[in-house]
Amino acid sequence: MSFGRDIDFKMHKVFIGWETLDMNEQAVVYNNDGEGRVEEGPKRLFLFREKFVPLSRYTADQNHYLQVKYRNGTIEHIRGPCLIYKNPLEHDSIKLENNISLDANEVLVIYQRDETTGAVRRYLQHGPTMFIPQANEWLHKFCWHGVDPNNKTRLLPHSNTFSKLKVIPDQFYYNVDEVRTADDALIRVKLMIFYELTDIEQMLNSTQDPIADFVNCVCADVIAFSSKLTYMEFIELSGELNNLTNYPQLKARSKAIGYEISKVVFRGYYASEKLQKLHDNAIAARTKLKMAFEREEQEQLLTDMKLNADTERISTEQKMELESINHIHEMERKEQEHSLGIEMKQFQGEMSRLEQDQKATIQMKGEMNKQKVEHYTNLKTMGVDLTEFVKQQAARPQKLIHVSAENNAANLHLHQ
Repeated sequence: MSFGRDIDFKMHKVFIGWETLDMNEQAVVYNNDGEGRVEEGPKRLFLFREKFVPLSRYTADQNHYLQVKYRNGTIEHIRGPCLIYKNPLEHDSIKLENNISLDANEVLVIYQRDETTGAVRRYLQHGPTMFIPQANEWLHKFCWHGVDPNNKTRLLPHSNTFSKLKVIPDQFYYNVDEVRTADDALIRVKLMIFYELTDIEQMLNSTQDPIADFVNCVCADVIAFSSKLTYMEFIELSGELNNLTNYPQLKARSKAIGYEISKVVFRGYYASEKLQKLHDNAIAARTKLKMAFEREEQEQLLTDMKLNADTERISTEQKMELESINHIHEMERKEQEHSLGIEMKQFQGEMSRLEQDQKATIQMKGEMNKQKVEHYTNLKTMGVDLTEFVKQQAARPQKLIHVSAENNAANLHLHQ
């Protein structure tokens, strides 16, 4: 990388003689009347009553520019890469300056003066770019509170000077000292504040140091929050300092100067040694009681677990016994169903057999009756008195019983 170099040559006073200019060299030759002319090499000059002055050469690469101040008072910025010789006839001074490199999250605030009217306007240059200010432009210099190199939680006024304004979310640590509670206990509250620039024009018109505004507002909000609480109440409710609703002044001021507070993180607190010792003793006592409570709770839980296990085991045994009884009953029921099924099949077979026998008997009697009818029919056809034939065929009764009753009498007479 070429940063340019000044080539200083010793001024030569030559009245008669030869001078040589090499390639890429220039010189001014003054005559006896004080008039000068610029000569450019490569060249060999014969001088007579003249003064030979070599010119210094200035170069700038693509990351630099040359600030040229002319003898008439005007200033010109020449973008690199470039080469220029300092001509004492025209130039008063030449300086090598760095281009201003801007990242995507950086902004320059630039002021520009109109050469004709003298009016000054302000505009913003956003990155990413390589910026070269014009001769009639200058940059806004910010001077804010900055972090103490020896203590990250301490901010020093006017310690952060810069020109590149960052427009990405950022944060800083800060401790609010000597915060007094309602019972006159002094504590230190440790915070971390996250913020983001949302309106650059509003910020430029509303504040000179937004970090100082944040610090003042957060101190006021923390004091207002703690002054209503005792030391023990503050310890119990300190987690509420993570809630943005407890920072009304900080939120209002940040909005008024073009910023947005995204989050405030409560990092803890610090009290005096005596107060901290009392608090530590109280914590130790509470911890001891808590440990005793937890031990008793563990014992109760262990007892409950044992009882639950015994209950579950008894319930499981009863369930298994009940399933065994149900299984036995189910087997007996199936066995009875099987026996009844076999008996039902036997009964159905017997009934079917009896039905067939009755049908056969009825059929046989029908055939016999049919034969008798045919026999009687044949006898009738042959002229046989069927009534007498039947009487003769009938068996003689062994006994004859005659029942008679007298008229209008309730007495019965049985004659055998």
